[in-house]
Amino acid sequence: MKIEDENYYRVFPINLGKQLSNKEAYIYLLLLFKSDFKTGESNVLLETLSEEAGYKADAISDYLHKVKKLGYVDITRQFFKAENGQPKTKNFYKVHIPSKDFIMVSRSFLEMHFDNLTLKEETDIKGFILLIKCICLNNCNLTFYSLRKMATRLSLSYGTIQKYMKRCIELKLIEQHKGCYRITLDCFDKGNANYFPKGTPPLYKEIYNTIDLFCQTKGLETPPYKKELIGQIAVEYPYTWQDLKQANDLEFTKRHSVKFQLAQRLPNLNEPVNSLNYFVKVLTNKDYIIPPKKEPQLFIM
Repeated sequence: MKIEDENYYRVFPINLGKQLSNKEAYIYLLLLFKSDFKTGESNVLLETLSEEAGYKADAISDYLHKVKKLGYVDITRQFFKAENGQPKTKNFYKVHIPSKDFIMVSRSFLEMHFDNLTLKEETDIKGFILLIKCICLNNCNLTFYSLRKMATRLSLSYGTIQKYMKRCIELKLIEQHKGCYRITLDCFDKGNANYFPKGTPPLYKEIYNTIDLFCQTKGLETPPYKKELIGQIAVEYPYTWQDLKQANDLEFTKRHSVKFQLAQRLPNLNEPVNSLNYFVKVLTNKDYIIPPKKEPQLFIM
């Protein structure tokens, strides 16, 4: 993660997500965003977290002390003088920033709100999505666990998982997708929304995810991932979204943005696409030709 992203992302420990309830997980995520990006230090007030989560300050204190017992945050009491001169105390936090086994969460996840839901209900829903993300395959947005299997891997009952999964599907935050559950939000791990073979370059992931999202907006099935075809696109679109953002050149960004070029070149796509080669041709103006297999050479002695 680059330093300019410090206000936009925080890392959430995967193992912690398997030990907390949905509301506890979301409260800890709020604390992460109220903590210093580098040091993990925070002196946020419980009342501030209460205002953002919809839960009472005492309940939030209990949730965070549970996280402390699990070893993911240090909490100390500090004494200070109030404006009236009377001594008061407040909590000082130091979250433990993991170096591995984490998911990346965007601030946009916190800023997402739903009509007709209270803050508390939003906290419960978003906390549930956070837990599902923690059991997705290789940090992607897909999990092949059944609801009963989820209950064995999360600190939630089967009935609770049933309840929140149904609600998330109704809100179109999670969908059933090819025998699995898929988080539809673009708030986690940029460039890693789908499952990819081990060692897939981040640029390849981002290009395929962009094509996938484009197909979804058109109501079409996305063709299967093929390394060779995405690689052909990457030759002419060699920049990630972060690279383009840093370039600070609108025309350069338009020319090298897969998202922008797809919107410009395929404004009315409404027919099924059977192969990524279709997008290779659209984006690069040429087909990808599979190299012929080399015939084994015969040596005469």
